[in-house]
Amino acid sequence: MPHLHTFHFDIVTEYVRMNEQQPKPTPDDIRRTFTERGYHVDCYIDYGFYNSRRCHVYSIPFDNERMCHITHGFPGGMFINVRILRMKDDFYSFEHKFFAQVSRSFPLLSRLMVSNLKEQKEKHLEKSSIIDFSHLIELECPNVHIDYVEQFLFDSNTRLSCLNKIYISYEQLASVTENFTRRTTDINCGKLKHIIFDQNMAMVHSKDYYLYFPLLL
Repeated sequence: MPHLHTFHFDIVTEYVRMNEQQPKPTPDDIRRTFTERGYHVDCYIDYGFYNSRRCHVYSIPFDNERMCHITHGFPGGMFINVRILRMKDDFYSFEHKFFAQVSRSFPLLSRLMVSNLKEQKEKHLEKSSIIDFSHLIELECPNVHIDYVEQFLFDSNTRLSCLNKIYISYEQLASVTENFTRRTTDINCGKLKHIIFDQNMAMVHSKDYYLYFPLLL
């Protein structure tokens, strides 16, 4: 490709099984491999079960509007162009401080997809600050532990001033909002215009439901 002047990339190898006798490459080893070829990158490595590894390598600065899904191993940085992000981890939980890091790293994020069935380990610790996702319009969390619904909807945890669409489990939403009466969740729910439930079925909602979501379309 003789006319290619710039090459930006976002590469993930998904939990490749490695021989136990092979030396484990470090993030510095991988960065050096790209740097020697003239590419500026950052990366991180996740270690799963049965000696499997996942590696995520991406260009710095990062110009894409979407990034491959990140895990708990994501080291942070500044990604001013990213608007769409997926967070997924099968082995480790996402804690409050990690979501705070994500909000700082992706300040203009408008759509966030979260997938994690691991219970938060630090949810009972005192939170030092409220996380602000000031541009987040759409949140997808149909496949999560209920801790993450609380993480986003409790106004003591997170501020979602622009959220108008959510994809979620009906049972989890009803539980966290205490059947659509809870005051600690009504601020982040009050501007919702679209709620998509993971069950494909017709539902008859209570009066409290419609009072709780007054802007639903």
